[in-house]
Amino acid sequence: MEKLKQIFAKIKSVKNIEIIIGLVIIAVMIIIYSNVSAAKEKTDAASDGEATLTENLETRLADILGEIEGAGEVKVMITYAGTGDKITAETTNTHTTTTNGSTSSTTTTTTTSSPVLSGSDVVILQEKMPEIKGVIVVAEGASDMKVKLKLMQATATVLGINANSIQIFTRRAV
Repeated sequence: MEKLKQIFAKIKSVKNIEIIIGLVIIAVMIIIYSNVSAAKEKTDAASDGEATLTENLETRLADILGEIEGAGEVKVMITYAGTGDKITAETTNTHTTTTNGSTSSTTTTTTTSSPVLSGSDVVILQEKMPEIKGVIVVAEGASDMKVKLKLMQATATVLGINANSIQIFTRRAV
């Protein structure tokens, strides 16, 4: 107890100890905050990756549909039935045990699989886009039935979906 009082007295005698303690507390808070925000960024990056894929697909489709004669300016919106799937690399271990009894033998096979890691990240072999639920195309030239049909056929072909899932609308005059 006496030693503790001596240590406390020495700490109190240090000049500007309050400032030093305050700086240590701030440093600890910054370290904790940076770790939490880094974990959040990883989660956000995963969801942003899907959003970016969707936006890229919509932009590329709008660009190519805009090249169709008479289409004019085109905007595209794609909706999905769910989220995409990620196929991860896995290792499988099989262990077989045979037990012999006095009148019979029993064989037990145990199979375990675990994901393959690269550093701390799981190795992803393939990413599957989610199923497309519907598409809206808004085009300046959609009032012409020939252009509307071409836009619908091109959209169905590119996305590999049924034409019933596509709606084509005329863009309002600006």
